[in-house]
Amino acid sequence: PILNEIQEFSKTKCKLIFEDFSAIVLYKKDLKRYSLSEGVELSDKQFKLLMEEILPYRAKSRCMKLLQSKDYTEAEIRGKLRGDGYPENVIKIAVEYLYSFHYLDDARYAEAYYRSRCVRKSKKQIIMELQQKGVNKELIIDTIESVCSDSPEEDELQCISKLLAKRKYNDNEADITEREKVKAYLFRKGFQIDNINSCMRNFDWKNT
Repeated sequence: PILNEIQEFSKTKCKLIFEDFSAIVLYKKDLKRYSLSEGVELSDKQFKLLMEEILPYRAKSRCMKLLQSKDYTEAEIRGKLRGDGYPENVIKIAVEYLYSFHYLDDARYAEAYYRSRCVRKSKKQIIMELQQKGVNKELIIDTIESVCSDSPEEDELQCISKLLAKRKYNDNEADITEREKVKAYLFRKGFQIDNINSCMRNFDWKNT
């Protein structure tokens, strides 16, 4: 392929655009190392080295650095790599590598996410948040069902009660305005209205 254009990508990197409009991002020091300049035609061996060895290695290293600090979903990892300028075939190699060693696992991510938030958020809200992170809805539901108790409604009632206690809600002292405000707050979090009413009725945070 012929290297048509070299553009500034960042202080240390540049974007290489080829005649077929495909593009890769390399460090500026790579231009001299691999004798790259506008108008140069890369040999098949040179291009293969970049696409199958150098860029995949750097993409994998980038992912490992990201995953050292926290877990990511597959969609988030793909987004990070796209933002760094990696082409899709290199991203595919990196993602497959992460899955092969279980560094990346959307089911595990969904389970951990649910367990850490189920005491303060509704299942509906958690599903929505995970979908926004790019996790497949069917996978989310299957994962949550596998870790939920046999009584999901009881789980929701307990979660609502904890939120009411956190807000120091006392139904016997609350006026209509406060009662409706709390009800709306819980409803926005995705809880069922019948469960909200059931928990709020005669609730006193001092008794929890």
